[in-house]
Amino acid sequence: MSDKQKNLLILGIMALLLAVSFFFIYPPSEKTKLGLDLQGGLEVILEAQGDVTSDQMDQSELVVRNRVDKLGVSEPAINRQGSNQISVGLAGIKNVDDAMALIGKTALLEFKQVDSDLTQQLTLGTLTPDKLPPGKQLLYQTKRNDQGEVVRDENGQPVRTPIVVDQQALMTGAALSGAAVGYDQFNRPKVDMTFTSDGQKQFADVTEKLATAGAITGKTSQMAIVLDDEVESAPTVKEKINSDKAEITGNIPLKEVQNVVLVLQTGALPVELKTIDKNEISATLGKDSLNQGLIAGAVGLALVMIFLLVYYRLLGIVADLALIIYGILFFAALTNPWYPATLTLPGIAGMILTVGVAADANVVIFERIKEEVRGGKTIRSAVNSGYTKGFKTILDANAVTVITALVIFAVATAGVRGFALTLMIGVVISMFTAILATRAMLALLADFKFFNNPTLMGIKPPKKEAAE
Repeated sequence: MSDKQKNLLILGIMALLLAVSFFFIYPPSEKTKLGLDLQGGLEVILEAQGDVTSDQMDQSELVVRNRVDKLGVSEPAINRQGSNQISVGLAGIKNVDDAMALIGKTALLEFKQVDSDLTQQLTLGTLTPDKLPPGKQLLYQTKRNDQGEVVRDENGQPVRTPIVVDQQALMTGAALSGAAVGYDQFNRPKVDMTFTSDGQKQFADVTEKLATAGAITGKTSQMAIVLDDEVESAPTVKEKINSDKAEITGNIPLKEVQNVVLVLQTGALPVELKTIDKNEISATLGKDSLNQGLIAGAVGLALVMIFLLVYYRLLGIVADLALIIYGILFFAALTNPWYPATLTLPGIAGMILTVGVAADANVVIFERIKEEVRGGKTIRSAVNSGYTKGFKTILDANAVTVITALVIFAVATAGVRGFALTLMIGVVISMFTAILATRAMLALLADFKFFNNPTLMGIKPPKKEAAE
């Protein structure tokens, strides 16, 4: 493949990336995620119940943060308050009550043996809850119809089936190594749980014990899967199960399955958290600040493009085209559907800063090219050698910037992390456009006669030496 064909291929790939980028970006008002400082949201105060230690609060804050991250909340603000409270700021959350119920869920998973005799007596009314023998516990399972909807009574309250279990758990969620959403043979959602190696052995021992007891007594042996004292499922155990997996089924809607998986994935809270205060908060900066930030960015970009055009002329046109390509790719990276970034005012500052980084890469290359032309090389030769000599300088400078941004991202919180993230993304994309797009355009333009005029490239012709 010739150099010309390679350059045409590079520009073709760029055109394809631009087309995909427009698909990601449009419409920008719907695909841009705004942070708490720009759109407001809700602040909730969670308070730990009972006596707690600092380590327990640290672990609780981490679990809450993990759950909020999995909810997809834009740039949440999570901070400790006092010795037993956690403040949670949620931007743009729609169903606040559901979100807070999920965030504050204890996520205590237990496997307990069902006492079928006492459960039957309780159902028939021959036994009252206050007469349960010691060591027994009354729990409930929400009843659902074939469509997975909660069955309700004439007063609109959920119908809950009583189940008597042994108070002592057979095993707990500590035996799990993971959880995921799965589907049964009828394409109904279920919770797939995976055990650790020790958990698998424990599960095999428990199911063998239940199956043996059922075979001896001739009665059904059930094992209740209990999450926060709510029976999620109570399967019958007929034989020993030597598997590293278990599941929760029962016509459970997908959203609830996802919620159960989320709390199992993020681990159990070491303490019970209760919502003690909930307030709507307005944007700390608001729409005006957003508009002013975007206008500042647009003005800054325009001034940089004008400078490049005036100072570098034909080279400036190429640089401006590269900056436009950079801007489109950068914004598309922020609004991608897989991991969209959250736009905060510090994030906008990072975007504006990367405009200078992108322009700087072109400036380094162009100055190298001009030096080569002054030395008597042709434009094509100057482009190749200019990129070779300028690449190391650009790489070193951008590597330092990326490392600095990584450090900031690792140690900072909230909006400052947004600044670091946009800075990192911008630097990487600016390298991409400067090394590939700009070089391909310059190499193709070098074949045209008009482009080989040093004056039109902002290069002053060398002065002729006076005749002796």
